[in-house]
Amino acid sequence: MHRRSLLVAAATLLLPHGAQAQAIGADQRSAVIVRLSQSINAITRLSGRFRQTNPDGSLVAGRFWLQRPGKVRFEYDAPSPLLLISDGSTVSLQDRKLRTTDRYPLRKTPLYFLLKSNVNLEQDVALTGLVRQGSLLKVTLRDKARQADGELTVIYDEANESLREWTITDRQGRVTQVTLLDPQSKGPIDGSLFQAPGPQKRYDPKN
Repeated sequence: MHRRSLLVAAATLLLPHGAQAQAIGADQRSAVIVRLSQSINAITRLSGRFRQTNPDGSLVAGRFWLQRPGKVRFEYDAPSPLLLISDGSTVSLQDRKLRTTDRYPLRKTPLYFLLKSNVNLEQDVALTGLVRQGSLLKVTLRDKARQADGELTVIYDEANESLREWTITDRQGRVTQVTLLDPQSKGPIDGSLFQAPGPQKRYDPKN
């Protein structure tokens, strides 16, 4: 499993049966982008399960917690030893088996644009794709400033007003896909989840 791809990412797209992708016309494009930016900005917290498809085709799963701006935690199920945390400025990938931690600035990853405090998809990024498929809106973007590596594709369910999935393609064309499974937005999230712990420490909701 490629560590850089996990850091940049961090599954199969669930589309309505029979839905066909439809390009969004120029007359609607601006309004759609504004609504999507507003929808992302309305997300303050999410938690639940996730499924991830790695560049080599392997599947992993686990629990996630997301709190905008800037914070996310992906705790992978055993036997994976990985734990990925963004504390708002730095993304850390810990291997609890090897007791190693790799760190990168959040600003250097495309995930920055999903987690930043005020998303403006018209101004912040270069859009390379925008289509609707059933109730799903699919937008693909790159960093205009070229500080963030790779390309980010976000899937948003307009009917249910929920973030469904994102896919990140790195410089080498390797794709990492993350699907959120029944994400929940209610209830507070313990801030300590976003502090990189020791390699053997796991979050216990009973504590």
